[in-house]
Amino acid sequence: MRHHYVPQFLLKRWQDSSGKVHVFTIKKDKLVCSKRAPKWTGFENDLYAIVANAVGLANDVLERKIFSPLDNNAAKALEKLERHEALTEDDHIAWTFFMSSLRIRQPDVLDYLRNEGGQLVRQFLAEADAKTLRPGGMSSEQWFGENLPGAIDAVRLTNIIPRMITHDEITEKFGGLKWWFREFAETDPPLLLSDMPLHWEGGFKNPEFFIQLPIGPRRLFFGTRSEKTEQILSNVEPADLIARANRTSLASASQRVWAQSDAPAREFIQANLESWGANVVQFRSLAPQNLSAGDMAR
Repeated sequence: MRHHYVPQFLLKRWQDSSGKVHVFTIKKDKLVCSKRAPKWTGFENDLYAIVANAVGLANDVLERKIFSPLDNNAAKALEKLERHEALTEDDHIAWTFFMSSLRIRQPDVLDYLRNEGGQLVRQFLAEADAKTLRPGGMSSEQWFGENLPGAIDAVRLTNIIPRMITHDEITEKFGGLKWWFREFAETDPPLLLSDMPLHWEGGFKNPEFFIQLPIGPRRLFFGTRSEKTEQILSNVEPADLIARANRTSLASASQRVWAQSDAPAREFIQANLESWGANVVQFRSLAPQNLSAGDMAR
C-alpha cells in the first residue's frame, strides 16, 4: 500500500495541466526530472504498516486511523485559510497537527521507531524485569514473543506516533503563531516543494521564531510570532523571498523536490545544487536527546 509522507493534497497543488508534477532527484550526481501523478510520488510502500495480527490491529491502522483523517481535515482547514474564513477550534487543531506531522511521518523517523525504538522498549522491559522477575521466570520480551508476536513493535508505533504529532510543546508553539500568506504573481518565479516541506527558523523560545510552508507554486504560508518578523517577511521583494524559500526547500530535501514545470525550476536547482540536503539531519541523531526507554514504553 502506498503511504504518502508528503500528502497528496499538497502535491496536487503543483500538478500541471496533465495532472502530473515534475519530480527532481539526484542520480549518480546528476539532476534528473520525471513527471508523476501525485499518487505515484512522495510515498513509500507500507511506510506506516505494522504486523500485529496477534493484538487485532490491521497493518494499515496508522494510515486509516491517523494520517488519512489528519490530511483530509488539514486540506479542509487550508481551504478555509485561503478563503480568509474564520477557523473553528477543530480547524485550528487540524492544521496544527498536520504541520507537526510533516516531520514525524518521514521515512527516517519510521525507520528509527521500528529499529532503535524497539530496542528502547526492550531495554525498558528488561529494566522492569530486573526488579520484579523471579529466578527462572519468563522475561517480558519472551512472553510477548510467544504469546503476542509483533505486539511490542506494533503497540509502540500506534502509541508513540500520535503522541509525537500531538506533542504539547510543538503544537502549542505552532498553534500560537499568527498564520498568514504571501501570494505571488504569475510573472514571479514559482515556488518549489521539498520532501521535508515545513521549515522553521529560530528556537521555540526565540521571539522571532517563525515557520514557513509552500502551499502552491504561487503561495507561501507563514506562522510568525512577532509583528517585527511579519513586517520583514511582508516587505521582502517577491523574487528575493521566493529565491530564499526555494533555497530553503533544496537544503531540506532528502530525496525529492517537486515543481509545476521543468523550467525555470531546473535552472534554479542546477544553479543551487550545492544546497541540496545541506540542512538534512537524520532523526536517529536527534532522538536520543528527546526519547528515552520510558518515553517509548508509555
